[in-house]
Amino acid sequence: MKKGKQRTCEICGAPIRGPGHIIRIEGSELLVCDKCYEKYGGKKPGTFSIMPTGRQPARRTYSRPSTRPKPTPKSRTERPLVTEEIVENYAERVYQAIQRSKKSYQELAQEIGLSMNDLRAIAHGHREPTIKEAKKLEKYFKIKLIETSEAEPMEKKTIPRNYEPTLGDIANVRIKRRKK
Repeated sequence: MKKGKQRTCEICGAPIRGPGHIIRIEGSELLVCDKCYEKYGGKKPGTFSIMPTGRQPARRTYSRPSTRPKPTPKSRTERPLVTEEIVENYAERVYQAIQRSKKSYQELAQEIGLSMNDLRAIAHGHREPTIKEAKKLEKYFKIKLIETSEAEPMEKKTIPRNYEPTLGDIANVRIKRRKK
């Protein structure tokens, strides 16, 4: 065997000692270690048999490469994350604004675009308004209900260049156990 790149199991990612085993799972041939061969191949090492799929292999067709130019990747500028939160004393502010307007809940609800029950629940502190509702209330009453805060963007996790994902990283392999 050549002293080159060490082979790894395509299911669990463990280094393969010896020649390894080729098994077929759902029509794909995978190079696996002894442990995964026993688990997913259904036989002990050294007694490999091809599992039939019941269909003929597909013919390969070749197409010409696209003549359209590839778009150039745009440089991404890191923008800070902006979060919007409802102020703590929203109920007090909305209630005072309603009192100042000297209008009934029914009139205000129609003018603002909220239901009367929602407006009353928000004004009495039984329910916190959504951002959309808070924006409507801010616009109508000219009060401040939403505060914005900027957060530092989270550092993106990077994957090493020499990393090769295995099938086990991507798929959740389940084995059906036969009843005896």
